[in-house]
Formats: sequence, C-alpha cells, structure tokens
Amino acid sequence: MAYLAPLLSALTYVLAFLTAGLVLRLPLVAKHLAPVAGRWASLDGLRGYLALGVFIHHAAIAWHYQQTGQIGMPPERFFAQIGQVGVALFFMITGFLFWDRLSRQRRDFDWRAFAISRALRLYPLYLPLLAAVLVTVFYLQHWQLRSEPLQLLKQIAQWLLFHRPDINLVSGTGNLISNVTWTLIYEAYFYLALPLLGLILLYRGTLWTTLGCIFGLYLLAQVVGLEHALKKKYLLSFLGGIAAVYWVRQPALLAWSRSRAGTWVALALLLVVLTLLSKTFAVFPLLLLSLAFCIVVSGNDLLGALSLRSARWMGEVSYSTYLLHGFVLWWLVYRLYPQWGFAVDAPWPFIGVIAMGCVILVVLSSATYLLFEKPGIALGKRWAKRSPAPKVSAAAASSEGR
Repeated sequence: MAYLAPLLSALTYVLAFLTAGLVLRLPLVAKHLAPVAGRWASLDGLRGYLALGVFIHHAAIAWHYQQTGQIGMPPERFFAQIGQVGVALFFMITGFLFWDRLSRQRRDFDWRAFAISRALRLYPLYLPLLAAVLVTVFYLQHWQLRSEPLQLLKQIAQWLLFHRPDINLVSGTGNLISNVTWTLIYEAYFYLALPLLGLILLYRGTLWTTLGCIFGLYLLAQVVGLEHALKKKYLLSFLGGIAAVYWVRQPALLAWSRSRAGTWVALALLLVVLTLLSKTFAVFPLLLLSLAFCIVVSGNDLLGALSLRSARWMGEVSYSTYLLHGFVLWWLVYRLYPQWGFAVDAPWPFIGVIAMGCVILVVLSSATYLLFEKPGIALGKRWAKRSPAPKVSAAAASSEGR
C-alpha cells in the first residue's frame, strides 16, 4: 500500500475539490462561502486540507484492517503522519485564534459569549452524529436493549462529554466514528484552561495566584481527561498556535513569511514531517510544524493552494468532514465492503470504495454544515449578543483600531 500513498492522497484531494466545486455551483450553497478576506484568510483553506488528511489516514487504517482484522496506526510513514499532522495543526489553529483574541482584549474578553459560542459550535453537529451512532448500535444489536437503562444513560452521558465507552455492549463503539472525538476533549480542555492561562501569562497576578492557576490546570486535566489522562505531547501543539500570535505581530517576520522564500520553507518543513519523521507529537516535529504554521497564518497561501475556492469551501465544512468521515468509512469499508466479495489484498477495488466515500463525504459534510453547523454558529452569535457587553478600555479600543 505504501507505493499507492501518493495516488490515494492525490485522488482524495482532487475528487474532494472537484465535488466541492460542483456543490458550489448551487446558488444556495455558494452564498455561504465566505469571501477571501480577513486577517487569517489562509487558515480557511488550510482546514480543508487537514480534514481530508485525517480522512486519508483513517482510510489507510481501514485498508490494513481488511488484511489483519486489527485497527492500529498504519505502518506506512506518510499515512501515519498525514492524520497526526492534521490534528496537530488543528490544535495550533485553535491555540492561535483564541489566544490572539484573549491577548488583544485581555480583561475585556467576554467569557460568557465565548462559552456560548464554543458550545454552539461543537454540539449542533455532534448531537445528530451521536443519534446516528445510537441508531447504528441498536441496529447491530437487533434493536434489543442489552445494557441496564441506567448504565445506558451513563454511557450516553460520557459520549456527550466526547468520551467513547461501549454503548449497549457493542464492542469498540468508538470505531463507528474512528474515535475522532478524542481531539474534542483536548479542544474542550484548552477552552476551559484559557482563563487560567490568561491569569498566568497575561494578567500577571501574584506568585500564589500563578501557582494556584498551575495547580488548577493540573486538576482540570484530571477532570476533563476522565478515563484517559490528557497527554502533554498533544497539549504542546496548542503552544505552536500561541507562539504564532506573537510571530504575526512582528512586521519583519510577517513580510518574510509572505515571501517566496517563506513559501518554500513552509512546504519543505511540511514535507519533512510527512515523509522523513516517524513522529508528529514530539518537540522537534512540532517545532517544524509550528514554523510552517507561522508562515501560513501570516497570509502565505502556499502557491495559491490555500486560496482555491474549493479548498476554502472544504475549510468551511471541515468540522463536518472531520466528525463524519469515520462514520462514512465504517458503513462503506467496515460494514459493506467485506460483503461485496472483493479479495482482501486487492487495492484497486478498495481505492474505488474510498473514492466513492470521498464524494459522499463532501456532499454530506456540505449538507450538515448548512443544516446544523451554520444555524448553530448563527444562534451562538445571537445569544452572545444578549450577554452584557464588556466595557472596552481606551487602551483596548486603541488596540482594536490598529
């Protein structure tokens, strides 16, 4: 399968972008594509590539499952890295966007509006997916209740917090969605940790306040981690995003990042991590990825790849793509593909199924974005406006004006 990595990856991106282009021909869809504008426009296209990279990663896992019956990290370096790189950069995007906002607004940061917007960003799509998982679970159990009712409610409650215990005695329930919600646990931890990080690094309280906040970060990690402790190697990714906040505020670094030299450095760094390194979540590869991220977030569109109309749409629907791709893969590859009678070691029929899954995923993600994500985002903005408006200091107003 290693020799097919470039083919499968290129096929996935080409098909996804072609499908996205066709979807954008629909006026109802096209009007929801944000224009190329704003301070961080290059991030929109980047998200699309990252979500598709995670899809490729899990497609490779599904291929090896056909051979071995085991779900694990793909042995091919590229297939292993493309998913992990995607997750690391997603974490950096989160760290960058919210630390940038907090560091600019400081004590004027509206925490109530922040909490509302985050909840209504994550859950409007996640709840329908959880409903689909529950329907699938009971379908697999022939519509029989195998767990005690209270136990079932406990399992669902844990899923609502993005953990993935087995539901109704279906072994490996999380595999129905490729266990992707583990990253949402880290996202949630970062959101909850943000005020404590602000107290430590921005508000500059007393020594005892700082020590108390550090201890609070530890306790919060234990609570959010619940069954599985949060790992420092994943949390380090957020620091790359925080570092980028200060990178883009340096005019000289900003100018270099937008130059052709910056473009080739970013592409080279990404290529090194994807093809030469065996780990993503370690200090050295994260440093390389952080530098590449700093270049991209400075406004470099990597030879136009990040400003493609289709790429920007895939960025808009990237949360749907990320959250739903495992469910699409489970039905197509784990459930239906073995029933179609293809040899388990025949790559071309499998690639054909993945191509079909890619098209389905783009169409489905576009639909769920419009049906669930977009209304949820709009509702979050409306509710946030109802919260008491923070008093903006003169210094903060001056900063916003710049």
